[in-house]
Amino acid sequence: MVTIPGPESRRLWDLDEEYVISGRSNISQSLPLVFERGQGVSIFDVDGNEYLDFSAGILTASTGHCHPHLVQCLKDQVEKLWHVYSYPTPERHDLCQRLTEYMPPGIDTYSFYCEGGITVEASLRAASSYNKRWFYAAMTHAYHGRTLLTRSLGPHLLPRLFGPSVNVVHLMYPYCYRCPLKLTYPQCDLACVEASADLLQGGGHEPLSAVIFEPIAGAGGVITPPPGAWQRLAEICRGRDMLIIADEVLTGVGRTGRFLAIEHYGVQPDITTFGKGLGSGFPVMVVAGRKEIMASPPFGEAGGGGSSTSFGGSALGVAAASGTLDVFEAEGLVENAARLGEEISRRTQDWSEKYPIVGDVRGKGLLWGIELVKDQRTKEPYESAWIAINRKCLENGVRLVPNRICPPLIITSAQLHRGLDVIEQAIRETAREV
Repeated sequence: MVTIPGPESRRLWDLDEEYVISGRSNISQSLPLVFERGQGVSIFDVDGNEYLDFSAGILTASTGHCHPHLVQCLKDQVEKLWHVYSYPTPERHDLCQRLTEYMPPGIDTYSFYCEGGITVEASLRAASSYNKRWFYAAMTHAYHGRTLLTRSLGPHLLPRLFGPSVNVVHLMYPYCYRCPLKLTYPQCDLACVEASADLLQGGGHEPLSAVIFEPIAGAGGVITPPPGAWQRLAEICRGRDMLIIADEVLTGVGRTGRFLAIEHYGVQPDITTFGKGLGSGFPVMVVAGRKEIMASPPFGEAGGGGSSTSFGGSALGVAAASGTLDVFEAEGLVENAARLGEEISRRTQDWSEKYPIVGDVRGKGLLWGIELVKDQRTKEPYESAWIAINRKCLENGVRLVPNRICPPLIITSAQLHRGLDVIEQAIRETAREV
């Protein structure tokens, strides 16, 4: 156990705070640390303390920190070319060909960006360009970004902060642990999804362009839907001539043991977004869709109404993405995520029985959520307990994203269980203290 934050972290944090007062998470604000380097699954602070990074940056360091192959790929590209705006480079064509091998059938056309919220907005623009509709359906518990439109997609995010949602119908996310209808699966016959039919039919709104959803809700608590939920939602939306958009910014690129999480659920999307892990920490995001959708004007045409951005698809971003795929294929990282996900499932299956503050543990691959409660009977949320758990984990060498287990996909079984030992001990101690 180490005493943190150390003196150098305190000093540099205070200096940084003179100029940076926003963009920090609550959990980082509660325990100021300054990190200076990373290697593999570990990161190191300025006082020399080492931590297993069970947050993978923020689900971005898919191949770990500073993977030698990625470092070399970026060095090679830096010496050739950095940026040419929207002009293609030879490597971008090769990257698109490789991505198409991972995509669902029919998805073979791409647009590149650098940040998740902008990428999601672009997917909606592509849908509306195709069917000339400007109303959308999204889910409760959604998180799609922090722009005005993407906040509108998550009803719990926007009204309190920025005003009412616009152009969005909100459907119930199939959240079995906290069923909004107080029913139990499978006896419920997916009533929460069936309710979507009425919501999409009524309300007096214009025809909807698309439904957008996270196949597994990430920031909303790693909510895994029950079997059949997304297939039924897709049927309902197809019956209204709506497009299907799978937002995989967080869940894509092997995180759940498949390249895209939607593969677990047997649904064919028209458009998907992904990218957090595609550049191994370098910003490269993708909208991928059917060619007839992506080519529709104004999205698919040149000029101010199109889909170009200043930095999307840059030479460096392409190099990072291509290098990441090299490592995925050489080291079998998607398969590793699937295999270790089974180990997490076995390891955590009795945590809600052993620890009264654990309400539910759920996930796939190397994306798992731990839902804490004050009372398992009432299920009253206990999110504030993550402050204590996070501190205990950091003191014992593990960095977390609150409520999630999401280490780099290169992690070994031994490293995984070493981190889970620390997390479980922190939960055990916190449960005794409340």
